Amino acid sequence: MEDGKKKKTMMKPMKKCTEEDLQRLKSMIINDFYDLINRSEKEGLYWKGATCDLIDMAHMVWESGALLRPDGRPMDFISIVRNICRVLHVRVPSNPSSTVMAVRMRKNIRVGPLLERYLYVMTTIDIQDPVRLEIGRRKPRPRPN
Repeated sequence: MEDGKKKKTMMKPMKKCTEEDLQRLKSMIINDFYDLINRSEKEGLYWKGATCDLIDMAHMVWESGALLRPDGRPMDFISIVRNICRVLHVRVPSNPSSTVMAVRMRKNIRVGPLLERYLYVMTTIDIQDPVRLEIGRRKPRPRPN
């Protein structure tokens, strides 16, 4: 560091997000979940982000009522959590509902709410599907002969 002074790193001010931006993001999360829940764990997809963020998104999807069971009724929260965790190779929390409550009540100012972080990425960095940034794919292992 020059002159012994610390350099401050600051985020750019967030552009004003509209209700339309928020609805578009929620719709994108729901569509991503629909796509992911219908995949196989054998595809090697894995979650790179915090488990609490994944569970928070699962709760948003459950609240929407958009994912349906084969009988036409909305999927229950625990089924959504179990399926998404299976596909993305994440250990299912023992009490997903308490995970959601803890996320919504956290006072950690370093980590903002999930929707705000994703809206920031969408509007500032122009990444249209921030959920995809949190998903990786493992290379398949070669089969022994």
